[in-house]
Amino acid sequence: MFNPDEKISSKGIVKITNPFDIEIVLVSDYSLFDLKKVPLYDAIVLDYTDSIGCLETLREIRGANIESIYLIPVFVLSMAEIKNPELGELADGFIQSIQPESIYTFSEATKSKRKQLKPYTVNPDINRNLIKLLRYSFTRNKTIKPVKDRTSIIGYKYPILALNLGANAAKVEIQSLNEALEKEFFHGTFVDRSHLCGNCHSGFLNYKEVDPENGSANLVTESLIHHFSCAYIGPQSDFVRSDHLVCPKCNKTLRHIGIDYDKPSVMYRNVDTDNYFQEPEMVAECMNCGSKNEIEGLVQYDVYELELSDKGIQEAIQPKGTQSNKEVVYSGFITYSTFTTFMKFEIERVKSSNRNSNIGLIRLNISSTVEAQLGVRYDKLIEEISEFLTHNTDSSCILSRSIHSFFILFPDVPLLNSKTKLNDLTSAVRTLLENNVKDLNIEVISNIKELTESSEYQSVLNELRASILSE
Repeated sequence: MFNPDEKISSKGIVKITNPFDIEIVLVSDYSLFDLKKVPLYDAIVLDYTDSIGCLETLREIRGANIESIYLIPVFVLSMAEIKNPELGELADGFIQSIQPESIYTFSEATKSKRKQLKPYTVNPDINRNLIKLLRYSFTRNKTIKPVKDRTSIIGYKYPILALNLGANAAKVEIQSLNEALEKEFFHGTFVDRSHLCGNCHSGFLNYKEVDPENGSANLVTESLIHHFSCAYIGPQSDFVRSDHLVCPKCNKTLRHIGIDYDKPSVMYRNVDTDNYFQEPEMVAECMNCGSKNEIEGLVQYDVYELELSDKGIQEAIQPKGTQSNKEVVYSGFITYSTFTTFMKFEIERVKSSNRNSNIGLIRLNISSTVEAQLGVRYDKLIEEISEFLTHNTDSSCILSRSIHSFFILFPDVPLLNSKTKLNDLTSAVRTLLENNVKDLNIEVISNIKELTESSEYQSVLNELRASILSE
């Protein structure tokens, strides 16, 4: 167990005596907590008796932008089970008793990782929030997990990331995570999929059927009645006479459904205008900004657990940001963001025309170390490969690049033909590399996915990347 050192404080914040000569403090009175003193400690234990104060103090520590503060080991002391998932993501563990040896072991492991971190200059090419996420994950060897949160407008948050986002938190979080996954700093394990407002990225949407003429949701439904003998079809209200059903065309009484009449469908009626129609429009009204989204216009957002990759470790240790990965658009290529828009349109075209379309990916497996060895040759190499692909694909193909990956959209080409073409291109790129960088072994891998009526562009891209990584 432990003995508090009364010379530090008689209450609220006490030093835990231990044989390892490290500074471990237990905090129980959060009004006495001073964030500026955190760098003086080796580890902090927060008493969960004051659950609100515990969470707010933990948020304050992890929300700091100084690494000696936000990377400090923090444990939560509680005899009862803690079910708050945010605490689980921000704390380094829940403990029922203070065992200095375990805290010392964790503290030393964290210190060893922190010593590897190189300083970096904050500039527009560095996503500071993303670097913080990477360094937190690296120093703990920790998988970053999303937490369901009704106070977040997207319904989820990554606690260590969300603490620093401020205004437009949802958009910034999505941009940061997309950047992390696009640059392959993390391996993503699918958790959930949600759909967000196309304007503000809120997930709080009111799905409703509306009148296609004026957008009113004040609708009621009525059964359509088909009178067999005279073939008249109309809404049920046209047939109601007192407590009977009478055909407004031939004045015959309808007695038995299935014999005199049937109800083949329903009609919608706008209560405000008395307008009848059969097919309402479905809209998703954003409860945050008020935008009325068509269902097709919603933003698909996939939620992942994030496990740090080798590339992510390198970025955590020595951040480069986007300095070496600026989006250069070569002749015959389009930007990656424009390419994803083309994919959306192509999937819609496939749905409406039943034509063939496929997307191929050629990837160069280049580590950060090899990229550094290439130096200025790297940009020249990417330019030559891009030029080769432009000259050796049909003009109907759509080309784009993202870091070490080359995407090729093959419209109106059977899958087998696309595979053959992609394999030929891949072999040629291997030969090009062998002739230009003989001193370095760079692996070239590729794969292709068929676009179908059920395809979703983001899922296709995710599956394509995953298939390449698992090769």
